[in-house]
Amino acid sequence: MEKEINYNIDDINLNCFTPEELSSKLDSLLKGVLSIIASKQQQILKGKFKSVEVNLNIVDDEEIQKINLEYRQKDKATDVLSFPLQENVRRGEYDQFEGHLELGDIFVASGVCLKQALENDLTYEQEFVHLFAHGYLHLCGYDHEESEEEEKIMGQLESEIMDELAAKNI
Repeated sequence: MEKEINYNIDDINLNCFTPEELSSKLDSLLKGVLSIIASKQQQILKGKFKSVEVNLNIVDDEEIQKINLEYRQKDKATDVLSFPLQENVRRGEYDQFEGHLELGDIFVASGVCLKQALENDLTYEQEFVHLFAHGYLHLCGYDHEESEEEEKIMGQLESEIMDELAAKNI
């Protein structure tokens, strides 16, 4: 049975849907990365909102492969998928309700995440929060596949977030 865990860090509301309890390490790292993202929210979104809501879904590789096939016509498991509810927040193309913004959904594949963590000499939790940050930036309108310039901008933000998280030594 799926569990729902809710995080409210500053102006970010994260609804995490997971098949099992999160480890205390992953819980701490998610709180840490949310705190960093919240501190950079105006820079990331190019605007100020009363609250931002995001859904995070932790799924198995089979489920993400089905989603990837249905929505991207790619019949393979991938690490993270993002489904924005807004056109492009950072470019001012969004709908909000009284300052509240729903960004969309992020799906992270637990098996692919573990495989990539091992390949990159990281812990599962470190790779997971990196994938979350990557997915979050996609929801905000960043797209590394759009152009080299976009890849550079998104990569820089991702690096800043992950470097700050590493500096917190959680």
